[in-house]
Amino acid sequence: MALFEEMLDTERRMAYLKYRESRGETDGRLQGMREYLLRGAYTEDVRRLARGEYTLSVPARKEIPKGYTDRKRTIYHFTEDEMTLLRMMAFVLHDCEDLIPREVYSFKRGISVKDLVWKISRCPELREQYVVKADVVSYGNSIRAERLIDMLREGFAARDPQALAFFTWLLRRRTWYSDGVLTEGDTAALPGIPIHNFFTNLYLTDTDRKLAPRCELYGRYSDDIILFQKTRPEAEENLRLLLSELDAHGLIPHRDEKTSIFEPGQAYDFLGFSFEGSQVDLARASVQKLKRRMRIRAKRIGLDRDGRLQTPEEKARLLIRLNRQTFFGKAGSNDLCWSQWAFPVITRTERLHELDLYNQQCIRYVMTGKWSDAGYRVRYAALKELGYESLVRSYYGSRSRAQHDPGTTDQIMQGETCTCTVLPN
Repeated sequence: MALFEEMLDTERRMAYLKYRESRGETDGRLQGMREYLLRGAYTEDVRRLARGEYTLSVPARKEIPKGYTDRKRTIYHFTEDEMTLLRMMAFVLHDCEDLIPREVYSFKRGISVKDLVWKISRCPELREQYVVKADVVSYGNSIRAERLIDMLREGFAARDPQALAFFTWLLRRRTWYSDGVLTEGDTAALPGIPIHNFFTNLYLTDTDRKLAPRCELYGRYSDDIILFQKTRPEAEENLRLLLSELDAHGLIPHRDEKTSIFEPGQAYDFLGFSFEGSQVDLARASVQKLKRRMRIRAKRIGLDRDGRLQTPEEKARLLIRLNRQTFFGKAGSNDLCWSQWAFPVITRTERLHELDLYNQQCIRYVMTGKWSDAGYRVRYAALKELGYESLVRSYYGSRSRAQHDPGTTDQIMQGETCTCTVLPN
């Protein structure tokens, strides 16, 4: 069924709202989505798009912090109702995942980054091979709109010409508001809008199809690419081919350890994990991001400019709850949280222990106002009474539960059997 017809299907709209609810969406935002999606305004908006009457407003362009770093990234934002319409469109576009090769581990139902990481960590054959990695500088803002339109035409010309016409109009529009000023220029693949992820995963599919048959294992997550080869000459040849492909797409790779060849057994980082032989730990960069997040929270709570938190214990409980949500997810949410996909993969706990110590330091800071050793007058037992939970202890607890419940995902992930396909000699 065509994209716009699917977007009008009431059951699909209800399924989308249920999906958002399962991800722990706030009640107010979920209610706003529900009111728009189930009333006549949404229906008429979608029908206008299907007729070629493109009435979306001009988006606002913003610069926002990239994670917890000093860098900025560019995003585009439509009105809230229009963003909800595009979110629904992205939800339906998952039906088109057959356009994206199986070696891509993003924008797929039932397949995610954890599947790629698990393959790498659990395949003994790969530990004896050369690793080629590549990462792109500012991928979303570097995509060439006309090249992307060509790829969309290949996938949608016969299957859904109405959707193709809309995508083409959207990518060629080239206008936005910046601080209230109407501006014209390159908008790339409009990072920040809900269908941007579909665009970014489709953009390099011709590269995937060229490289995957040449590699022992090939995987891509958006612009993070990894491949394995048995010999150094093969690794060098495929790195040259990959860099040539990126150049043809108008993309610039990072010229550091993010784009390089690694010897068999040499440590390397990929998608937030550090791999070294059979051992897997959290990547140093991932730990630093999490620590920055905890520090920023601790400073905000410690200052308490609104004066809502009356006692050190109240401040500590709030920080513990927010940090717990980061690691273990929100209560009542079915969405996969950080610990659920990190714990089954890692085999070492050194950096979990580092995060535990830093979390404790932040909690002690909000209780005492000091980052120094003076904070240690707050004993570990007191932290536990306030609700603190150790990551290391939770990690070993999850492994123990997996061993006693063979039906859990953790048990499957921790098994010794490798199911990834490695090319024969």
